[in-house]
Amino acid sequence: MKLLKLLLQAYGPFTGKVLDFSTGPANLHVIYGPNEAGKSSALRAMMDLRFGIPVRSADDFLHAAGDLRIGGIFAAINGEPIGFVRRKGKGTTLARLNVLTEQLDQSLVIEPGHERGLTGGLERVEFEAMFGLTHARLREGGQVLLRGEGDLGSALFEASAGTSGITTLLAALETDAKKLYSPHGRAQNAVINEARRRLDEQRQAWREAQTKPAEWQSLYRAHEAAAAALSDVSMTLERLRRRENELIELRTVGPLLRTHDAATALLASFAGVPDLPEQAREARLAALQELNHAEHSLRDAEVEAERCARALGALTLEPSVLEHAAAIERFVSGVAAAARYRIEVQQQDAIIAALDADLGLTIARLAPGHEVRDVLHAVPSAADRLVLDDHLMQVSRLEDRLEHIRQRATALDQALASSHQESWLPIDPGSRQQLMTAVRHAQSLGDVVRRQKELDQQRREMDLLLEQALADVGLASDQALRRAQPLLDAQIARTRQELTDLDEQIRKLRDEQELVGRDLDGQRLRLRQLAAEGEIVTAETLRQARAKRDDRWKAIREAYIDRTQTLDQLALGFDTARATPEMFEAALSEADRQADLLRADAKRAAGLEECRGRIEQMEGRRSDIERQIARLSAGRGATLDAWAQRLKDAGLPDLDPEPLREWQGRRADALQIAERVAGLRAASDRLQEETNNAVAGVRAALLKLGHPVSEANPVDVTLLPSLIEQAVAYDSKAVEAEAAHNAKEQAATVQRIERQQLDRSMAEMGAELRRHQSALQAWHARLFLASDTIPDAIKVRLDELDGAARQAAALGEAKQRRAQVQAILDDLAAQSKDVAAVLDIPAPQMVEDFADRLRGRLAAAKAAEQEQATLLRDQRKAEEKRRGAASDRAAQQTILARLCAVAGVTGLEDLPQREEAASRKREASASLTHVRQQIAAASSLSVEELRQRLSGRDAVTIETEREQCRSEITRCEEEQAAARRAEEQARLALNAIDSSDRAARAREAMESAAARYRSAIRPWARLKLARALLQEALNRFRERAQAPMITKASAYFALMTDGDYERLISDDTGGQPRLCALRQGGTSVAVEEMSEGTADQLYLALRLAALDIRREAHPQMPLVLDDALITSDDRRVAHILRALARFAGEGQVLIFTHHRHLLDVARAAIGEQAFVSHHL
Repeated sequence: MKLLKLLLQAYGPFTGKVLDFSTGPANLHVIYGPNEAGKSSALRAMMDLRFGIPVRSADDFLHAAGDLRIGGIFAAINGEPIGFVRRKGKGTTLARLNVLTEQLDQSLVIEPGHERGLTGGLERVEFEAMFGLTHARLREGGQVLLRGEGDLGSALFEASAGTSGITTLLAALETDAKKLYSPHGRAQNAVINEARRRLDEQRQAWREAQTKPAEWQSLYRAHEAAAAALSDVSMTLERLRRRENELIELRTVGPLLRTHDAATALLASFAGVPDLPEQAREARLAALQELNHAEHSLRDAEVEAERCARALGALTLEPSVLEHAAAIERFVSGVAAAARYRIEVQQQDAIIAALDADLGLTIARLAPGHEVRDVLHAVPSAADRLVLDDHLMQVSRLEDRLEHIRQRATALDQALASSHQESWLPIDPGSRQQLMTAVRHAQSLGDVVRRQKELDQQRREMDLLLEQALADVGLASDQALRRAQPLLDAQIARTRQELTDLDEQIRKLRDEQELVGRDLDGQRLRLRQLAAEGEIVTAETLRQARAKRDDRWKAIREAYIDRTQTLDQLALGFDTARATPEMFEAALSEADRQADLLRADAKRAAGLEECRGRIEQMEGRRSDIERQIARLSAGRGATLDAWAQRLKDAGLPDLDPEPLREWQGRRADALQIAERVAGLRAASDRLQEETNNAVAGVRAALLKLGHPVSEANPVDVTLLPSLIEQAVAYDSKAVEAEAAHNAKEQAATVQRIERQQLDRSMAEMGAELRRHQSALQAWHARLFLASDTIPDAIKVRLDELDGAARQAAALGEAKQRRAQVQAILDDLAAQSKDVAAVLDIPAPQMVEDFADRLRGRLAAAKAAEQEQATLLRDQRKAEEKRRGAASDRAAQQTILARLCAVAGVTGLEDLPQREEAASRKREASASLTHVRQQIAAASSLSVEELRQRLSGRDAVTIETEREQCRSEITRCEEEQAAARRAEEQARLALNAIDSSDRAARAREAMESAAARYRSAIRPWARLKLARALLQEALNRFRERAQAPMITKASAYFALMTDGDYERLISDDTGGQPRLCALRQGGTSVAVEEMSEGTADQLYLALRLAALDIRREAHPQMPLVLDDALITSDDRRVAHILRALARFAGEGQVLIFTHHRHLLDVARAAIGEQAFVSHHL
């Protein structure tokens, strides 16, 4: 999607920043921002808006992570604006934006295609590689082109995908594969080569080690016999040892079983004792202790309550003193300060006398003969003082301003007197507007000379490509190309699938026919082998022999026993040379012989029958296969005939489906080239017509203004640039002359206006000055000054009056302070009389003595009151303690009663005895449990099983059996030692001549080599497959994109190099296609021969061409360049900007830079109308 607006609402250093890319007629935008202006943050914001803000974002230093917001308004495929906003968070972070208010709109929903429209179906890294280009990536692309030595496939692929290092990657894959395997015989360091050599060597060694001496067989048998004997003795010894362990186990558990029975009997004797907790005794003792503590606390509380009651009765309180305690305390505190106040009254008297004398002297100096009151009344108030100060300040200011204005008026009069009106002939505005309109129209055509040259060059190239494309498809002209009616891919695929299915069926039938033939030959060979081993008797021949025997016997029975047939009739069916009984005996013998043979060789007979049955089945199957092959071959011929007729009807060459698909692809490419040739011709004609119209318009405008112009050639486009220069120069001179005239006129007008303003200002200031001076005259008499007193003297007199006012104020404050102190002393005497009255005592003569006595009485009354409060509090605590102790005593009595109930006793005196019985019961139970654990540890059998095994046995019997078992073990150990010595001797003798050790080592080495071989095969295969797939992808991409991509890149590269390189070509002379550039004059330059800057330009041209080709897959996606041109000089930057402006004709280009001069270079190179500048 094309980006119309980027709304940096809260992101990085931005707050409410808007970058509007929808303004201006051009799609080329240059965004300038100085260092630290947030250019990198803006670039990241564009990517985060499309793909989401990362969890760990570097742009949350100003705004909280949860407050990050980026908005954008995009142009959808149909051209409608659509807004999105992205927040930082989890889950769905993309929402819709109202394009009018540029605010979040919850009513708009995100559709499934919106995310794909933003990302183009790409991952973030792929998107940055394809549509982003930094200076580092541009330099890297140029270096890769230089290192790739111009390999065409790598250059095109890397530029198209935005990747780098394809050639290096191919070389690295080949190097890694050769480290694992090399086909050269001398390369023995590769892993697979070395493992194979080692495997062959060790296989030979293993085969040699398989040959053993004849004596080995006998020694081997002797060793096996010795080992078997040793095993038998060991098993017997193991069985005896298990028996000994069982006897030891029985001897051990006998005493434990007796202990178990005693513990069980003891536990049964305590059956009537209840189960008490282990802490029952501790609970009883604790309850008794708490009960004693509660009773003691109850007694202490009662004693404390009696003490408090006695103390309260002995207290003496003074309620009246306590009631007026606050008044007494105020009186006492005031008496303490009375002495200080008496001293202060004397000091204030002295201060008042001194201030009164100073004030009298000041008044006599300021206004002799006037009273102090009159002088003080002359002191202005604060408001009057502000007014008076304003009058004084305004008088001084207005006098200074009037002097300055008079000087300026004199200067203006001199300037106006010396100025004169120059003669100037104005230009017709309509004619000038017509000229500039024609010039702008001509400039909008761009560099028509270069455009015409480029169109001619492209047309020649496309004509060559069209001739080559027509030759590839075998047609004479583009009309023949258009007359051909291509088949649909589905029709081609269906026919190809039909032929493939028929071929596959015929192939499978032929494979089956060959397999059946081989199996039939094998069965016939097996039949001959079975027949060559001797007479074959089968169940069928045996049945025939037995039928013949039965016929002979039936005939003899009818002739000799039943007499139902004469001898003559009997002879008709038999050999007349032999007697009938002999023939019967011969048939009987033959049947018995065949039965014996069949029993003796039944397997061979069954095999013969099986061979005959399989031969018959295989011959039938082979006939069926031959018929099916004939039918399928006829169907394939019919399909080919129908295919040929369809091609003939469509005017297509007689090709198989797959070659026809490729032919149609080449035809489509040829049609595209033909369309492009026609488009180039139309563009050239259109450019010629537009140029002629522009030349006519500019020439007519210049002639109308009276400027001489040469005659125009209608086919010469080079005349337009010179006409534009003449028009621009003429307009520039006219603008300069008009500007100079207007500047002088404007300056004179301004001077006249200023002179009039100065006259008005002088009049106004004179009136204002007179008003302020008249206001000051009223203050001269009030301040005891003469009428001609200057303003500075007025200021001094004001300061003197302020001093007199301050002295008068200080005198008044001193008198006021003395009156206040005297009032405090009078109030203290009145308080002493009031306190004596409320306490019902006589009025005091000495205030200080009365205060000391009141202080003592008040302290005693407060102490008695505090003692009363303490006793009352202790009395309450004693009552609370008494109630708590009574409650605790009742609770502990309840606990003891519950313990007695659980133990089943009626009184506390019986509880210890019952606790002792319960404790002995627990000990008996624990002893029984311990014995059972010992029995379980000593034997895995249950107690009942142990009793059964011990029944009828005592310790002596068990010990006797164990001694017998022990003697048998000793004997078997001796036999085992002898058998082990015999086995060891046999093994040593076998090892002395056995070569199996070398064979084992060789076998182990073989397995190790094979393991290395197997482990290296899969990585080697992956590397070879990866290189082959990558190389094939490069080849296919080169074949598919070579022609259009080189054509587009040639145009961009020619613009970037200012025509130094005319176009790019593919050089196939070295076997591998290489990318070269063709200079003016026809000189071919390889990529590795270019400078680094030119290689960077070539990489950029390839990137632009690739994006042009892939524009349909990702429509309107912007190309973003981040300081990609910082190392290029201004001339090279200007050429690159022209190429980018051409690319921006059908797409959006955003150039971010922190170099301001790039804007000036852009204006000079492509003009203001060709790009839009933005500032961060």
